[in-house]
Amino acid sequence: MRISKFLLAFLVIVSCNSRKESYTILGNIEDPQNQIAVTIASILNQHLDDSLQVIRGVGSMANLDSLESGLADFGIVDNYARFSDRVYTVVPLYPQILHILFRHEKHPASLQELFKLGKIFAGTPESGTYRFVHELMNDLGIDGSSCTFVDVYDFFEADVIFSFTDLLTLEELRDLAGYRLFSIDEVTKLGQGSVVEGICARHPQLEPYIISRDQYGSFTKTSILTVKVDAVFVCRSNIDSKFVYNVIKILAENSQELKKINPLLYKFSGEFNPSTQNFVIHQGTRDFLNRHEPSFFERYAELLGVVVTILVALASSLFTIAKWQQNKKKNKVDVYYQKLMTIRKQARESTSHQNLDELKAQLQAMQEETVDLVTREKLAADESFLIYLNLFKIVDDELRLRLLNLSANQTKNHQ
Repeated sequence: MRISKFLLAFLVIVSCNSRKESYTILGNIEDPQNQIAVTIASILNQHLDDSLQVIRGVGSMANLDSLESGLADFGIVDNYARFSDRVYTVVPLYPQILHILFRHEKHPASLQELFKLGKIFAGTPESGTYRFVHELMNDLGIDGSSCTFVDVYDFFEADVIFSFTDLLTLEELRDLAGYRLFSIDEVTKLGQGSVVEGICARHPQLEPYIISRDQYGSFTKTSILTVKVDAVFVCRSNIDSKFVYNVIKILAENSQELKKINPLLYKFSGEFNPSTQNFVIHQGTRDFLNRHEPSFFERYAELLGVVVTILVALASSLFTIAKWQQNKKKNKVDVYYQKLMTIRKQARESTSHQNLDELKAQLQAMQEETVDLVTREKLAADESFLIYLNLFKIVDDELRLRLLNLSANQTKNHQ
């Protein structure tokens, strides 16, 4: 019974640990973002144990709100969207081009004149386009109350259209036949302080972009100078870093599925410059970008080799010095071996009590000298010093015995 309970508890733990995680990704009311979200979910669901489900999204700013509030885990937002410390960059997807259109019978010569043409469509209030247009008006000193904005239901009533989007399709161009593309400045002025460069200086998430002549057939008879901003795949800041790493890795390995959606996705690879991002880079993304970076030991292998060589040389030098000092101290003790042996020989040959007393005095002086040497030179009580002590005792005993015998013989002779 106890075993059965243990097995049951074990199975419960295993089943809990192996339970699949379920994540949500926000779609969008517009393509290609909605199609991209669906494709990303499809790719990841084929290669991950965890699953992604696409839920409804209505725009870049609204998606950002949903991520912040925890209603979704992943989403696609403009790199121009407001900063949030609860939303991190996973990977940029593709550049969105700002298309500015106006009715063909109008002739605006500047952005200021463009805003005076009539009704304006700037996307939904939840979009990055809407935010950009209103900040652009503020930059230009245009009073917002003097402009009339229309919603998506009155799209074709607009005299001016602003839209960050992908390349326009033939069907969209047919629907926009009554409009012309507006060039923010002359293309030849790019790099010479053009209006576009001024806009990008105020809004560093943007970059200049040229819609080439004839890119849209007769719709673009001349080159159009505008700006672009990245559409970025983002997530909640607390998503597991290993999962985010795997997400980028799988998307990069299966990028052809994304590239089929739109030509602007063709350069998607998972590699990018983190400094261009408006949001904090997720740790899983950092790990992916740094995956080919050498490890600490690889990076500093040469320096570590030099350090190890120096340490080995230093250790060898210290050992040599220590050995030399040890031998030097041993040599000092060895000198007293010879003195002891000399006294011992003289004591054996001596027949004079006075001579033996002198040898006794030399032996006593030697003892005091060696004690001082041990104290001053800090000689170790090693084998060499112990031999000296034993030899000293032997000579001292022999000298004492020699004195006693000599005294005994002299007494016997007097009797």
